[in-house]
Order: sequence, then structure tokens, then C-alpha cells
Amino acid sequence: MISGIFENCVGSKDIEATLKYWNEFGYAEVKRGEFSAEQAKLLYGHASDLTSLRLQNGNSSDHGLVRVMWWKQPRNEGLGDTLPVVEGSRWFASLTQDIYAIADAFADDKANGGDWIYTEPVRGIEFVGNVGTGLYNRFVGVREMFVIGKETRQAFFQRYNYDRPGYGTINRDSGLLVSEGTHSSFITSDHSLTSFYTEVFGLVPSENNPKLSGYKNPSTRQILMLDEGQEFYLSVFASPKTNVGVFQVYSPLYPTSDRREYAQPGSLGISLFTYQVEDIGAFHQRAIASNATNVTPIVPNEFGEPSFGLIAPDGMYWVIIG
Repeated sequence: MISGIFENCVGSKDIEATLKYWNEFGYAEVKRGEFSAEQAKLLYGHASDLTSLRLQNGNSSDHGLVRVMWWKQPRNEGLGDTLPVVEGSRWFASLTQDIYAIADAFADDKANGGDWIYTEPVRGIEFVGNVGTGLYNRFVGVREMFVIGKETRQAFFQRYNYDRPGYGTINRDSGLLVSEGTHSSFITSDHSLTSFYTEVFGLVPSENNPKLSGYKNPSTRQILMLDEGQEFYLSVFASPKTNVGVFQVYSPLYPTSDRREYAQPGSLGISLFTYQVEDIGAFHQRAIASNATNVTPIVPNEFGEPSFGLIAPDGMYWVIIG
């Protein structure tokens, strides 16, 4: 029924500067569209003139795209330098060929005035892998890092001693050899509400759901910038049609600030995920009958595609694309 998380949408102050940034990661513009403030209010809940660019990484056209959204009057400054694990936080991840090339690029840019928060690459084992014990029993897992900027929140990972065909296709024309978005994540306070994504969105839950993780895992502690004692539940959901476009939900088992207002359409930075379905009419009726709120009519989006918006029970805004 669906192809997973279709787009990771980024609110931008400077559309050309943002496009230049994403070009370094192998994304190129494939569509451009515009909305009036009235049209944007209906679909996105924010009244501002809008120009959007759809960016595709290599040949990956079914999932993990980036949409740059330039709002004439942004709703707010977005998540900014907010740390990863607060309610409403969003990010997405991509596979890379050389995690240290990514780390060096951000370190060099920061040393010359770039405004970044990032973690150093660290070995990680969450669902796949085992620790290495020597030359003949090598580490199996990933190295990963997290980057926060004014208009982006991204994780990057590199695999070691295993493969997962189709889960991330590295664009050889990318300056930093990075794939499309392989999985998208957000933080919600009530993990029981994740049932919405299986019952209404039709996603397939991992057999490990929900998994307890957090500060006890040294790599997770570093990547997500956790303090002592901070744990969370993590659930992973996949499309029934593909093993990419995966969606992850984290729920901290400790109080956090509520930043959902700063991660919705009109906000700068990562502020929306879109979800593609085959029969948008049937999906619209399912959404209306569910416990979603603010379900909009089906209207053409700025690219002319049938779309509608909704607020999931966890308070996160989604746009569904036919």
C-alpha cells in the first residue's frame, strides 16, 4: 500500500544556500512548485507563500527524498540546536561509504565558522552485529554520528563486515558518498500511541518492538547525547513493500521539554515527513475514521499531487501523498 517515508521536509531561510548544502550529499532538484498562503494554510496549517523543491538522491525516487520548503513568513525558527531526545524532535539517517569523511567535513567547516553540533563516529550495535574480539572475530555493526545544524538534523552510518542489500544506495555522484534517507525518526512521550502507525498507516512493526535502550549502550549514549540514567523505548516500523523508508519512534522514560510546535510545517529545519500511498481516497477515509485529528480535504499539493494533512494522536503532523 505504501513505499515508506517518502520525504524528509526542511524549512529553509535561504533556498539556494540550502540547495547547495544538499547537493554535497548527492541530492539534485527534480521538481519545483509554489503555493499561495491560502493554499498552504489548507494543506499545511500555516498561512504563508511557499516555494518547494523536491530533491532526489541518485536514482532513489521511491523513498528518502528531501523537500526544501521556503516559507515567505516562517512559523518559527524550528528545533535549532535542540538536542536529539526531546518531544517533537525529528531527524533522518543515511548510509555513507566513509563516515570519517563526513566527520572531517563537518569538523573543518565548524573550525572555519560553521554552526554545527556533531558527535564523533562511534561503533554501534543496536539490532545487528556483535563486538569484535580479534583478528579472526571482527566487529560487526556500524559506525555512526549525529549532526545538528540550523536547518538539518541528520544521522550518518557506515556498515562494517555485513551488508543489507537495498537498504541505502550510495550515490556515486555525491561529493560525500551518501545514500538517500534510509530511516526517519521522531520523539514522542506516549509510546502506546505508536499503534496508530500499524493500524492506520499499515506499517509492519519489528519483532523487537518496543526495545528498551539508552544510556547503558555506550554508542547510543554518545550519538543521542544522553545523560546518565536516560533511557527510552524504541520501536521500528517498515513498509510492507520495501525494507527502506523505515520509521522509528523513540519515547524517553524521563521528562523532556515539548518541542512539537517547532517541528511542524512552517518551522525551519526538519519539520515534516510525508508518506506515500497508492489509494489516497481509501487512505483518507481510514484517517477520518481513526483517532487522527485535523484531517484536511484531499487537495493538489504544490507539485500537483493529491495530498492531505493530518495530526497523528502523538501530535505530529503528517502529509499523505497519492
